Amino acid sequence: MRVINRTAITIVGAQPYIKWTLQKEADFNKGTLTVARAKTYGSAFLLPEFELEEDLQEWVEENATWLFELQLAAWTEDESSWPASRDLKTFREWFRIDIHNVVVDVPDDDIEGVEL
Repeated sequence: MRVINRTAITIVGAQPYIKWTLQKEADFNKGTLTVARAKTYGSAFLLPEFELEEDLQEWVEENATWLFELQLAAWTEDESSWPASRDLKTFREWFRIDIHNVVVDVPDDDIEGVEL
């Protein structure tokens, strides 16, 4: 177990996002019987360490459209069903962002990933 030099943010859907997901069938659920979800899932992002919260907020503002679209695409890649307005104001209404300044890598194995 080790503390790593990253800041993490988690993005979890707020009520407008939850309402939207309930109206749109998820791509990964197409053709399957599903049970209604009680809670929306979120995403975690490992970022460079930020000394100041203002710097982190600036990063979020600069990447809000990308983050918004990534969250929408995780549910469905049908862009015609996405909300027309995907600006910073709407992003902040649709999602809650939590900041985590201590990031602990628990497993002993290497982190693997896929490039986006």
